[in-house]
Amino acid sequence: MRTDIIEIDNQGNGFAEAMDHASRAAEYSGLSAKNTLHLEIMTEELLSLVKSVTGEMKAAFWIENEGKHFKLHLSTQTEMTREKRAYLLQTATSGKNEAAGTFLGMLRDILDAARAPSEARARYQVSDEVLSKVMSHQVISEDALNNPDQSVEIPKWDEYEKSILQHVADSVRIAIRGGEVEITAEKQFG
Repeated sequence: MRTDIIEIDNQGNGFAEAMDHASRAAEYSGLSAKNTLHLEIMTEELLSLVKSVTGEMKAAFWIENEGKHFKLHLSTQTEMTREKRAYLLQTATSGKNEAAGTFLGMLRDILDAARAPSEARARYQVSDEVLSKVMSHQVISEDALNNPDQSVEIPKWDEYEKSILQHVADSVRIAIRGGEVEITAEKQFG
């Protein structure tokens, strides 16, 4: 069975519909209440992960299942940076880009990774000193420019979605081609 493709955006449109499709797919497949909850959690965390990493989001989401084997698919476009790329690949069970499975795919992956700007340089042109503080997760206020001892830690991307998704799903696959990201989370329910 395959659900309809649901368009999701960062305004929250489609989110409730995706959760409803997960609940109905679980019911249709005869999953227990506990397994239904796991499928709903996978759906919610997959959607939250992509939104927190990519920011602006316009994505397509659907669920496929055969019996009690479920695959949650999410496809989106983003302005890829090295940090986003690394974070997404850390989420994958294998830690690798699934789109780099062939020789040409590996070449494309190497070129895409080399062309991706860093997060800080993609947004601003800053000095190397300021960039190093930003990359070490310190923010410099205007006062701190005059007094270098004043800096504040900023949080890294929330690891919450990633850890829950990795814990609940049997596998998470990430395929990155340029700015296109496809995530597939799989789970075989007993």
